[in-house]
Parts: sequence; structure tokens; C-alpha cells
Amino acid sequence: MRMLSLLVLILMASACSLNHGRPVANLEYTKTERLRNTGIYQVYFSSDVELLGLFKSSIGQGLICSLTDDLDFSQSHQIKQSGFGFVERLSANSLLYRADVIFDESVDGKGEERRLKGETLAPFLTARDAISCVFRVHSTTYKTYFSNVMHIPSADLLKSGPAQ
Repeated sequence: MRMLSLLVLILMASACSLNHGRPVANLEYTKTERLRNTGIYQVYFSSDVELLGLFKSSIGQGLICSLTDDLDFSQSHQIKQSGFGFVERLSANSLLYRADVIFDESVDGKGEERRLKGETLAPFLTARDAISCVFRVHSTTYKTYFSNVMHIPSADLLKSGPAQ
């Protein structure tokens, strides 16, 4: 009986994250601009769901992009060549957003990263027509929220000009 009680307790503790029940956002890409001479790409997009007010408490949210075919956007998985940007609303009463995305590559699986820009970023962009991105929110109470995948044309990032 003690073993059964312990098993039930473990199962209850492992199910602490609740299903968030929030609508899954559809993101629509608008344009990309490079921020001055930096390696920051400003990605503009719209959403059919209010993104920044999904949860009262969040421990991290932003746009995450994959430069490869690796589309595992979960927090526990590290995409080797990826981009991340914090998202902000462009005006108070709109569903228009901008993310300042920086691209990195993990090095040797040791937690070390190197910035991808200019000549180091271009090969990943020329290898595909588009890169895939999602809006992701980690909450203290709920399971991780993911939007549907948004595709950003690689040509738009290349057209923005390489950062030196």
C-alpha cells in the first residue's frame, strides 16, 4: 500500500504543469530589417492572438528560429544553429510585433556559442528558401506555449545586408 501511495504521489508531482488552453497563434511574416551595423535582424510580423499577454507570469518568451531542418523548439533541446529575439508590440492596440533576432551556433556542445553574422550566417541562409520560427513562452504554471511555425524568406535576411 505504501508503494502505491508513493507512486501516486510521484505521478501527481510530475504532472504539475497544466495544459494552458490558450489558442495557438498564427504568425504572419511582414519584413526584416538589419539594425544598423549590428548582427541584429528586426523581424516584423503579425499574429491573430495577443502574444504578450498570454500568461500573467512567464519566465521567458520570444521568437526562436532554426537555421536548419531541426524544428524541435522545446526548451530542453538546443538547436545547433538558431536565432532568438525578444518580442515587442509595435503599438498598444495592434497585433503587430517586432523581434530583434540574433543568430548563434552552439560550439562543441559545451554551452559555448559563437555569433553568426555576415560570412558565417550566409551559408545557412543560402542553403534554404526560408527559415522556420515560432513564438515560445515558458510559464511557471503551464506547459510551454508554442505558436504555429512562421517562415521567413532567407532572401529577405540576405537582402538586409550582412553585419560585419
